[in-house]
Amino acid sequence: MLFKASTPGSMMLLGEYAVLHGKNALVCAVDKRMTISLQPRSDQIININSARLGSLTTHISDLKVVPPFLFVLSALKKFQKHLKFGCDITIEAEFCDTIGLGSSAAVTVGMVAVLSKWLKLSYSDLDLIKESRKIIRQVQGLGSGADAAACVLGGIVHYKMQPLLATKFSYTPAITVVYSGYKTTTVQAVAEMKNKFQAQPALYKKIFNVIDECVLQAVKAIEKQDAETLGKIFNIQQGLMQSLGVSTSLLTEIVDKLNQQKNMLGAKISGSGLGDCIMGLGNISEALSFSSPDARLISAQITNQGVTCEEV
Repeated sequence: MLFKASTPGSMMLLGEYAVLHGKNALVCAVDKRMTISLQPRSDQIININSARLGSLTTHISDLKVVPPFLFVLSALKKFQKHLKFGCDITIEAEFCDTIGLGSSAAVTVGMVAVLSKWLKLSYSDLDLIKESRKIIRQVQGLGSGADAAACVLGGIVHYKMQPLLATKFSYTPAITVVYSGYKTTTVQAVAEMKNKFQAQPALYKKIFNVIDECVLQAVKAIEKQDAETLGKIFNIQQGLMQSLGVSTSLLTEIVDKLNQQKNMLGAKISGSGLGDCIMGLGNISEALSFSSPDARLISAQITNQGVTCEEV
């Protein structure tokens, strides 16, 4: 008996930062996946293995949330009262946790999915999103849950925290993804941005309102499959990200170079900024080079396939 969950990576399209304050967001699943295999044991030992992060052995009665498996162990802790036997957990990923494709959300959703399948607990899609969001918040101290919604549902998702909204669209426009070569954690980026706006809370709030309007206009464009309008909205929100102080000179350079491509409709930071990834709407027509040798294109496209879980 073996249980397998496969979860897509994810990226923010629009709504960064504002979503943490109850505003709307658009997030998408990407075709780089993470697989979590769970083999039940006859004892109470739990083994966790990852080619990238290493291994850890523990006991059901002694579950502690420790690095490097914070999200995995938090999920196990969540289900601890249901665990009668241990298991061997193997994590494999087509993308690296240092690149902003939502690895934390992917592993959390995958763990909740595979554990609920093994333990015969009935979880709806919204249940998966809610439980995964709780775990992410416990580990990070914050989290909108938008990335978890994309992992669960796949495709482009219109998301709002409260009341929980997670609506999937079938439209999957072409995207181009560039990794800047370095990453600032979401928690750190949020803290830095808040610090900058402490003296101007009213301005801070107004920027979030405009970001929210960008999302609502983008939803209309997606419903019409209007990529040209969506690209223009990308560029508008990129300007707002710069206003928030989360676009570095390198990120601005990458955005500008993408927008110079004849088939590119718009480009912006995806996520909390201060590094990480840029998303362009459209395909590039020629090779790109950047001032940083670490910046590079990443092969990723939007996928309609959300989390899957099966017994094999």
